[in-house]
Amino acid sequence: MTPLGPHPADAHGVRVWRVRLDRAGAPRGWRLLSVAERERALAFADPAERRRYVVAHAALRTVLAGVCGVPAGRLGFGRDDSGRPCLLSPGGRPVPDFNLSHSDAWALVAVAPPGARVGVDVERVRDGFDHLEMARRFYQPEEVARLPSAGPEGFFRLWTAKEAYVKVSGAGLAGMSDVLVRERSATHATVLSRSARSPECRVRWLDVAPGYTAALVTPLG
Repeated sequence: MTPLGPHPADAHGVRVWRVRLDRAGAPRGWRLLSVAERERALAFADPAERRRYVVAHAALRTVLAGVCGVPAGRLGFGRDDSGRPCLLSPGGRPVPDFNLSHSDAWALVAVAPPGARVGVDVERVRDGFDHLEMARRFYQPEEVARLPSAGPEGFFRLWTAKEAYVKVSGAGLAGMSDVLVRERSATHATVLSRSARSPECRVRWLDVAPGYTAALVTPLG
C-alpha cells in the first residue's frame, strides 16, 4: 500500500492509501475478511476478480486497524442512518469515517477523522462506447459541453467526482444525475447536488496510475 498523503489544505485531515490489487497477498488477506465478505468473494466467477476483491477489503481492514490502534479482527462494521458503511465504535470511542473504491488493478482507501466525512472513487478509463451519449443521459448540460474535447478520460474524471460525492452524501448511484461538478483547476473542483439536499463539497483529483482517473471528495470548510 502506498499512502497518497493528506488532502492538501484540508482541515479534516483526510488520508488516502493506494493499493495495487494484482499482487500476492490474497491468501493472507482471506483470514481478515468477515463471513459476509468471504461469501461475496466466493461469488465471483473470475478468479482474478475474486483475488482483487480479497486484497482490496483486506487492505481496508489493515488500514483501519492501524488508524484505530486495534487488531483487524476486532473491527466491527455496520450502516449509518443513510446506509453508508461505518465502523462500530469499540468501547464507545469515536471512530473515523472511511471509504473504499476499486477498479480493475487498483484500489483506494480514504480515511477521515471522527466527525468528518469522505468519499473516494477510482475508475479505469475505458473506450469503445459513446461517452457523449452517456453524458447526455446522466450529466448536467454544462458538463456535457466540456466533454467533446476531453474524450473518455474526461467522462470518467467527472464520473469519479460524482460517485465520490454521493458516497459522502449517502444518496447512492441513484442520485448521480442530480450532481454538478464545477472544475476550478487541473487538480481541484467543487461538486454539489442540484436539489440542494446535500452541501457543496471539495474535489481533489488523484494520480493513481496511467489509464485511471480518481477523485477524493470532502465537505467544504
